[in-house]
Amino acid sequence: MVQTVPIREGIFVADADGAKLLGNRCKSCAQIFFPKAIVCFNCFGKEMDEVVLGPRGKLFTYTIGHMPSTHFDPPYAVGYIDMPEGVLVFAPLKAMEGRPFRVGMEMEVTIDKLWDENDRQVIGYMFKPV
Repeated sequence: MVQTVPIREGIFVADADGAKLLGNRCKSCAQIFFPKAIVCFNCFGKEMDEVVLGPRGKLFTYTIGHMPSTHFDPPYAVGYIDMPEGVLVFAPLKAMEGRPFRVGMEMEVTIDKLWDENDRQVIGYMFKPV
């Protein structure tokens, strides 16, 4: 039986409302981080609150990989998503038929299989066109 494991614990949640990314906000200066930071890189504050990022953002930039990587067969797309909370999220991009990637297009976070590893299926966040 294949076991499903997240790429990293505490980085996303999926519920009836869809997928959401978990970041944190500095209590001192309100800077938001994703993934979560241990200390604020802006003011060096150490007190952080968890924050749930919205499910959508805009494609800031992307590239198509044509060389094989450890876990992804070419061609594969990765990019930065500009989130309304003010953070850029680097993520794999999920291609949708008839929806070519375009800088500025609205993207939505989704949880999906990233790769198989022995008897485990590694799942993680990725973004797809809305």
